[in-house]
Amino acid sequence: MKYIYFFAFILLASSCNRTKFVEFTGTMPGISNGAFVIKDAQGGVIVSENIFGGKFHTKNILQKPGYYDLFITGDIEKDYKKHLYDVYLEGGTYTISAEADKLYLYPTIKTESKTQNELSEYYTEAAEKTHEADAIVQNLTSLIYDKNSPAAVAGNTADLQKQLDQAQETFAKTQAVVLGDFVTKNPQNDIAAHILSQIDYKKDAVSYYAVYQKFSPEQQNTADGKNEGDDLKELIKLAPGAAAPQLTGKTPDGKAFDPKNINKKVILVEFWRSDVEASRDNHKMLVGGYYSPIKNKDFTVVSVSLDTKADVWAAAVKQDEMTWTQVSDLKGQTSPNMTNWAVNTIPTYDLVDGNWHFIKRDVDFGKIGEEVNKYLGIKVANSPQ
Repeated sequence: MKYIYFFAFILLASSCNRTKFVEFTGTMPGISNGAFVIKDAQGGVIVSENIFGGKFHTKNILQKPGYYDLFITGDIEKDYKKHLYDVYLEGGTYTISAEADKLYLYPTIKTESKTQNELSEYYTEAAEKTHEADAIVQNLTSLIYDKNSPAAVAGNTADLQKQLDQAQETFAKTQAVVLGDFVTKNPQNDIAAHILSQIDYKKDAVSYYAVYQKFSPEQQNTADGKNEGDDLKELIKLAPGAAAPQLTGKTPDGKAFDPKNINKKVILVEFWRSDVEASRDNHKMLVGGYYSPIKNKDFTVVSVSLDTKADVWAAAVKQDEMTWTQVSDLKGQTSPNMTNWAVNTIPTYDLVDGNWHFIKRDVDFGKIGEEVNKYLGIKVANSPQ
């Protein structure tokens, strides 16, 4: 009798380990010489099929269910642009529809996969809601960075850059709204944490933390969810209006740094290191740049060095003619300042007000003067780029 049970167990195990297949049938009007490709997270090709006459069909072995990258190319000879979509694959059939002139929209995917159906609902809504803002971003980016565009040729891109910044902000906020609406509508969904992992949520931590708090406990406890929760809880501490963390370290004369000694309306907190060329070059611009805000009586800089040797630090300060406040704990990459201020790159620039509350974090060096003037309400003529 025990042999019968053993044989039954073998059959059951064999059945559980049976190779899974995934079958794709595609209808894509207007695509006569395109490509349908699916890659795993490491970039390995899982599926590669040509699209002829607006149709394709393929059946492939699927080693494991999970999230994959789907690429559709409209014309492999005339247009190499690949449109990327996030998909979830598991054993079964997927019927995919898309139109050649609307590849910016998420394809229509019919399948029995619950996870993929949730992805389809979210991405379809997101594509429709963010398309306009995304198109503006793409257009402005081309006008600014295409050296042959009229604005670039004339060297007059300042206004366009401001428009681009606004469009990017609008795009980011729209993404947050769409994800929040999706989670509210589908509180027990299986994809929220994964979706958030695909978004640069650090640029708008406050909005995304509000969305994250709507996640189900199951989503918050996934690997992605735990990482996102930890990130966002720290990032909201650094959001505009939040009190800036205490800076650890001493000034070159050995005294402990006291933020109360900085009596200015706007303070640029710079994280730098003497062997980083960009840091040194930017010091020259702060000291002698025509559009530098350093001469503004309401503005100053606090430079936080991430060096480890006092003599090297002091020599760089002298060489760069940095007359403003200097601070360092000489702990380099292990400095609590890096952790507390979420410094990921060197140099990094943050703006705080006179009460040491954040105005804006991670400011592009070229926009520091603009941000300072904006905060102080100073109107200036467009500066050349």
